[in-house]
Parts: sequence; structure tokens; C-alpha cells
Amino acid sequence: MEEHFYTEYRTKITSFLQTNGALLARYQIREVSLAAQETLLQQGTPPKGVYILASGLVKVTRTTAAGQQFTLGVFGPGEVEGDVEALMHMPHFCTVQALTACRFFHISSERFLQMLAQEQEFNLLMHRSIASKMLNTSLQSSIQNTNRLYYTLLIVLRELSRLNELQISKPLLTELLGTSQRNLNRLLGQLEEENLVKMKGTLVAQMNRPGIEKRIETYDFEIQ
Repeated sequence: MEEHFYTEYRTKITSFLQTNGALLARYQIREVSLAAQETLLQQGTPPKGVYILASGLVKVTRTTAAGQQFTLGVFGPGEVEGDVEALMHMPHFCTVQALTACRFFHISSERFLQMLAQEQEFNLLMHRSIASKMLNTSLQSSIQNTNRLYYTLLIVLRELSRLNELQISKPLLTELLGTSQRNLNRLLGQLEEENLVKMKGTLVAQMNRPGIEKRIETYDFEIQ
């Protein structure tokens, strides 16, 4: 089943602001433009207000204490940055960089909180935006976990193939992997398509051990 990512809720915020000039004036919302490669927000710096992307693409990254940088995503119009920091009164959690020429609506933290309290439609749009971001994060995490589970299954099959007397069954694999039968069936189906295993009922009837070992060697490079 194809996963559905929730992005339309964020674009509605941009449309709402673009068609409500009176609101922009009331809360002193101004437009800010950035050139490609310019940094909008820097991780660890004091809050600079809330930015709502009207056009362009931004990249969001976070650097760990060990100095490793991770890309959290590339986002388009409707993306809201600085909202969590405004709500939590905390330094910027991530670095936000413009990948293309970008245009933003900028709202001071104080005005942003006023809008949440006084503008019901804007409040609802913001809640839906935050909820959509949480849903997307969960979906992405589940996809990444499935990738890791696939790799783990390959390792388990390789090790079990050395125990010729052991019957490898779906219940056994489910217990070893700590996953659901549904996830396991999907992964075994993928392995069958790749001619790495052959199923017979609930048993792994055949295993292509050389193929499994080669797949393990190449898998790390494919998920980079």
C-alpha cells in the first residue's frame, strides 16, 4: 500500500496569509526574501520569530553534540519554522537553509502567540500543520525501521542457514525479529521477488545463501 504523506495542510497556511491582507497589517507580518544557500535560522541561536515559507525550498538540518549533521528534510511552501521555539521559549532546534530563492512571511514570536489566541482559523491551520508534521515524521520513521528490519532479516537468514537441521518458519522469524506477521510477510515477499528465498506455506523452503550474503554486502551502500 502506498503511504500518504500529509503536506496539503501546510500549504493552506500560505494561501490563508496570501489572501488576508488585513491580517498581515494587524499583526505586522512582513515578507522576507532569501537567496539560494542563505541561512534563515541557525541551530542554538535565540528565537527570531516564526517564518512561513511562501515560495521556494528549504533544507532543515541538525548537528549532534559529536558534530554529525543530519538532514531532517527538504520542504516547500507552507513549511513553518520557528513555531516550536516561539511556543517553548527555546533556542532554535535546527538550522534552516534556503536551497532556492525563497520568500517567507515573518511573524514576531509575540505576534504569533497573539494570533494563536485571537485568530481561530489561523490557530486551527497551525494545529493541523504541526499534526501533519508529526504524522509525516512517524511515516518516515516506519519506512526507515522497515529498511533496518529488512537488513536484520537478511542477517538472521544467513545465520540460520548454517543450522541445516533447523526448520525456519514464519513464527520463528517473527519471534527473532520482534515484528508483526504482516511486516514479516511483506519482507519475505520482497526476498522471494529477489530470488533470495522460496517459501512453502509457513516455512522457508529454500535459501539462496550466496545471494543473501551478497545482498548484505551491498545493502549498506543502497540506503545511504
